[in-house]
Amino acid sequence: MSRSRYWIASLAAILPALAASSRAYSQDALLVTPPPNVVLPNPNGEPLGPYGGLEAGSYVSRVDDPSATWFNPAGLSRATTTEISGSAGFYQRTTVSPTSLPNSGGSFQQVPSIFGFSFQFKDNWTFGFALLTNISWTQETDAELVHGTTQQGERFAVSASSTYSQRHIVMSAGHKASDDWRYGGGLTIAISDLSLLGTISDRLVEPTRIRTVLLNGRRSGTAYQLRLLGGLQYDGIDHIRLGAMIRTPALSMKRSGFISADGLVQNGASSAGLSLFDGDASFDLRLPWEFHGGVAYIRKRGQIELDVQGYTPVSQYTLLGTSQPYAIYRDPGTGAPPTIETRPFAGFSSAGRGFGNISIGGHYKVLADRNLLVHFGFATDYSPVNSTDMVFDDVNLFGWTVGASGAVKKLTYSVGFNIRTGTAHNVPVRDLLTGDRITTGLDVKSVGLVYSLSYAF
Repeated sequence: MSRSRYWIASLAAILPALAASSRAYSQDALLVTPPPNVVLPNPNGEPLGPYGGLEAGSYVSRVDDPSATWFNPAGLSRATTTEISGSAGFYQRTTVSPTSLPNSGGSFQQVPSIFGFSFQFKDNWTFGFALLTNISWTQETDAELVHGTTQQGERFAVSASSTYSQRHIVMSAGHKASDDWRYGGGLTIAISDLSLLGTISDRLVEPTRIRTVLLNGRRSGTAYQLRLLGGLQYDGIDHIRLGAMIRTPALSMKRSGFISADGLVQNGASSAGLSLFDGDASFDLRLPWEFHGGVAYIRKRGQIELDVQGYTPVSQYTLLGTSQPYAIYRDPGTGAPPTIETRPFAGFSSAGRGFGNISIGGHYKVLADRNLLVHFGFATDYSPVNSTDMVFDDVNLFGWTVGASGAVKKLTYSVGFNIRTGTAHNVPVRDLLTGDRITTGLDVKSVGLVYSLSYAF
């Protein structure tokens, strides 16, 4: 995978003898492993809101609850009373499976996706506040490859864990300008956390020597950033609602990073090593412009909405970097003195591509005299990752939601299921000691139980 290029580039200076050796055998389809880390930054990662979470986020033109602080602040002005979304989230099981190995990685987590409230503070004005999580990725993988025998063969093993999350503190206000027009705006403090841990072991037994590579590393970063958002809604057409929302790139307020890496290459009697450590590395996460638009068809017992999302590209930049050099240690194994040299480290770069998503969702009132709704939705969740990215992975996802909601006096509840799936092909993982390259496909699947409780005063 792309970030494995870092290890290969960093160790290039200490692998000339290995690179010069002939290939011991032809690689077959079984010689694949999961990548050192799998990190998906897809923007529609988590279902949000009592209704939006069950309707694939197709809620830009219809939103009228505290989740409007995120979906479209203009929708806050639809609230007629103070409302609290006391709990909204889901239990999620994620699996990441390499297509050529029985080994699978994944996670099980409970994600509190949103807590929010809204209240009217002036004629035709409504204020909203929300704490929400739109991305929460956690994945762990342990895998082993053994080829040949204990007398002559190769063993490759990897253990890796990765987490990436975006949480937001959002404050917005919406205004009803007329019976047809509503508008709103707000700001969000985005808190992004990235943590990557990985260990690699590659050992090749040959007739006259043993060659070994041992690597371990940790990369992490946290960023506090400020983003602005604004939105419009238009109700001037019978049975039709139109909505639009824009979200700006992020202005960094505080950020921190960490990088460490250690490696050892043993080639018979000779050996070489790598070390890098910086507890004060730079972490510079850049987010794109976002444009959201939706059109909804409204009837007495049913609603349906189609939304389109657009994201601008992000030019290649250093996401996680350091001014500290890495050190190369060499022992020729001949009795000659070892050598140590330092070289500058270029850092881990990232880049985003421009792309778009679509979603469709809605609900239907099952009984005319009961407040029981059936919800449904489908959405694309394409990857924002450019092919040159060294940190994040390019996996396009597709999501489905289904659920139901009801009300008991002033208490509204909802429950449903969310499924996301995606596949990546020919993902490069790493070059082995033999010179063979490991590639794999990735199957990603996430199943979640969505729930929410809301109370209107």
